[in-house]
Amino acid sequence: MRVLIVGDSCGALETTRELAKAGWTVGVGSDSQFGWASASRWASRWHHIPPPLGDPMEFIENINRATKRYDYELVFGAGDAEVLAMSANRDSLIPHFPYTAHPSVLSVFDKCRLAELTVKSGLRAPVTHPADKTVLSEFDFPMVLKPRLHWNPSKGNQETRVEARVVSSCDDAVRQADMMKSVGAHPLFQEFIPGHVETFVALTNSSGKIFSQHVQRTTHEQGSESGISARAISVPAPGDFAEKVQNLLADINWLGLASIQFIQPNDGAPVLIDFNGRMYGSLVFANACGMRAMENWARLASGRETAPSKEVLGLRYQALEGDLRRAKKLRGAARVSEIGACLAEAGRSVHPILRWSDPKPTLHYLVRIGARLFRKLCNS
Repeated sequence: MRVLIVGDSCGALETTRELAKAGWTVGVGSDSQFGWASASRWASRWHHIPPPLGDPMEFIENINRATKRYDYELVFGAGDAEVLAMSANRDSLIPHFPYTAHPSVLSVFDKCRLAELTVKSGLRAPVTHPADKTVLSEFDFPMVLKPRLHWNPSKGNQETRVEARVVSSCDDAVRQADMMKSVGAHPLFQEFIPGHVETFVALTNSSGKIFSQHVQRTTHEQGSESGISARAISVPAPGDFAEKVQNLLADINWLGLASIQFIQPNDGAPVLIDFNGRMYGSLVFANACGMRAMENWARLASGRETAPSKEVLGLRYQALEGDLRRAKKLRGAARVSEIGACLAEAGRSVHPILRWSDPKPTLHYLVRIGARLFRKLCNS
């Protein structure tokens, strides 16, 4: 029972801890040993595997080299770049890559194709068009500008992840679109929908049937290295919502973990805005609610009997750095009050990195935050 995780992130850290506790020997392959999963006491070994920025076959060969030496059974990718690079070149991989066929994988990472599949399944999707000056008149501002793929398998030399942006003017939209094109991304214009974020997390079997699920509602939003949720709470899936998500996953014959983000507007049905077909930043929250997501994905992929899972409602999640960033934007007494509320929330919430039994990733995180602050001071 050996598994290799390629890439490093909060999701990779939680996956390392989860699989190791379930009896798997976990190796981590990343560009730096100064990370989260690579620093965890639950990682058996670290391999130097840089991200797929150049020749993808060099990336694949690094994975195969580690596999030949340590006999890994499965391989998972921590981010879009790793997953898409392995999916596109899976025939050259020695370890088993437990995903559905590459066209289906590509279809959910591709924002245009995802919108089409979303509508077909009975869910709502935002209005989305390729970034072109001629279609700007169809959108109100603010507007979302996002890459069609966060990482493009056909553009191996671009950044590992091109992030979405909210733009507030035509000039800003054109400038940001040009920046995305300069790194090989294909930018899209997408309508901005006000509301709160809800994330439907599903684990499916080989026929695309949901095996277990978890829904988290973002109550406070502020981006950090663990995702967009500063705080969240676990809630039940509304109405026939799970059935429609099931239709989407069955249509693409999805296998494994899917973290599907929706905007819940003040009026109307939820709108699907993103599909993360991989481990994700707040994965720890789903597991705290009883999902055992990556463990059961590994069991399903290797033909082993699955472990029992459950759905616990009402638990709380906090990404403390993002929460404090949000509070810092306030002024005067409101800032002081909200910072106090953030610290009070910390004692009753699940956190993406902090574990007293596994402190080294937290120490690495604190050093990284300190380095960022030092650079800001030097540049100010």
